[in-house]
Amino acid sequence: MIKKCLGRAGLMILGSLSFTWATAQLQILGGASHPEIEVYSSENWQPFNRKDSCPAVVAFNGDGLIGAQCEASRFLYQATLGSTYEEIRSLAGADFGKWIDRQMALPYRTVLEETREVLKEVIDWHYLTGGDSIDAPNYANWLQIQYAWWNQHMLHNDRLRQRVAFALSEIFVVSIESDLQGYGEGVASYYDLFKRNAFGNYRDLLRDVALHPAMGYYLSHLNNPKTDTVENTHPDENFAREIMQLFSIGLYELKPDGSHKLDSAGRSIASYNQRDIKELAKVFTGLGISKVVPNMYLDTAIFGMGIYFADMTVPMRMYGRWHEPGAKTLVNGAFIPEGLSGMEDIELALDALFHHPNTGPFICKQLIQRMIKSNPSPEYVGRVAAVFADDGFGVRGNLGAVIRALLLDPEARTCEALQDPANGQLREPLLRYTHFCRALDVEQYYGRFWNTGYDFWLSTGQLPLASPSVFNFFSPFFHPRGPLDQLGLVGPEFQIHNARTSIGYLNLVDNWAIDNYVMSSWEPDDPYTILNISELEALAQDAEVLINHLDMVLTHGQLSDRTRSIVRTAIEKFINGNYRRERVRMAIYLVMISPDYAIFK
Repeated sequence: MIKKCLGRAGLMILGSLSFTWATAQLQILGGASHPEIEVYSSENWQPFNRKDSCPAVVAFNGDGLIGAQCEASRFLYQATLGSTYEEIRSLAGADFGKWIDRQMALPYRTVLEETREVLKEVIDWHYLTGGDSIDAPNYANWLQIQYAWWNQHMLHNDRLRQRVAFALSEIFVVSIESDLQGYGEGVASYYDLFKRNAFGNYRDLLRDVALHPAMGYYLSHLNNPKTDTVENTHPDENFAREIMQLFSIGLYELKPDGSHKLDSAGRSIASYNQRDIKELAKVFTGLGISKVVPNMYLDTAIFGMGIYFADMTVPMRMYGRWHEPGAKTLVNGAFIPEGLSGMEDIELALDALFHHPNTGPFICKQLIQRMIKSNPSPEYVGRVAAVFADDGFGVRGNLGAVIRALLLDPEARTCEALQDPANGQLREPLLRYTHFCRALDVEQYYGRFWNTGYDFWLSTGQLPLASPSVFNFFSPFFHPRGPLDQLGLVGPEFQIHNARTSIGYLNLVDNWAIDNYVMSSWEPDDPYTILNISELEALAQDAEVLINHLDMVLTHGQLSDRTRSIVRTAIEKFINGNYRRERVRMAIYLVMISPDYAIFK
């Protein structure tokens, strides 16, 4: 593979160089690293019986160094929801840190703005295709959120922000698998918390999550009243429990490297108890809807009103008479004195969780699991958690610094990690889908990507913002029976990997690659999104060239010899008629269902 790209002149240098592709700092003669050097070459390489040739100069200027492109491809899979071949080539041999800086500085569009625009376009399309006013949608629901989410994934350039937002949405979960499915604007604005705070501060994100009406409804601290001794009612404890268990400190006391602290008997130590939950539940009382949408019944919001007339894009507000008064003693000895307002109570409680020693390692390990690998070493977690504790400028909770640290850490970048059998993760189904749609050339007649994702949801159990519970699609602590369990390793994504979803995924890839059906909306006469393989057909005369390209964009240069042989044998059987098209579609299918693709390293 490398010989064909380097040419004969390139072969001369390989004998004296140690070629390791998982290296971010690549020095290239005649490339960006040494622009003062002009490189010439005396001989090109031309395959037998082919008109095209490969200039030998690419062996020196970097264009022929497949290793740099493979590392860029791997990095972009970690840092985005999917990237194109052009984006991979552009980043090959470049400074990943500078790419992160550029991405963090990019402007972005909110999902709420996109959802509102999509709704307007859907209504216009409804009338354009002969629909009547009775059936016209008049508010956004889960469908428009999906259209907006996929539109942003396919068309917008804030790749890193989108990737981090999705990772955060799998930690701070609300779901359209609830009554929220009918409140598209509210759920879209909730997702925007992650886009806005992706590179901001965790403390701000925690506050935004706690006060958002979508979370208030989902975890039932919306309209949560104070204790009523006459009626013998007490504050709802749901959100108080989950903000500790899932959103901040976790179940057990942690060391700075994320490993459990143990008592004298060698058992993990619980980080909170039922009393802590009850005390924190008192804090999250008195929150209600802030604003109503235009309606015939209510001019202003009141405590106790449901969400039917609520403006779900506006944070909840405090209704003081419904807030539990008095002093409160929280987890880890944090104390809230009596006489404070409800919002002052909340701010102090959030401060206590933010500054808890568990929070950094707990959140950082989950972000690593979502973006890099399932089983980060304690040293890796410790290095990233140290950045959470102090970004180098005395700031705690800087998520931008955390994301940079986890992406550029040696354990994420070096070859040693790739060679470790315990390294890697099972790609979650949704990330396979988003990756496919960006790595390959998919197109829609009108240039829009309104995707319900419904067939995908039924087949794999995954869709953005559609977790079956607050515990996400899978637990970060899940360990499937077998070798992983025996080695003490976790495999979160295996929790939704079973006979039904595995077969469902195979059928989906068949739809995408063979049947040319990639996405669809539920709008009448709206053309499907399809796969354009014209550029890949140009590579398909030589099976090895085609496989090399798919290895680059899909498996990041890690396609095994065995899988290569299987793919090559299968596609070389196509030799007649429009054989190039058949080769391309079969090769894509086989790579996408291969173990080499399923496990990302």
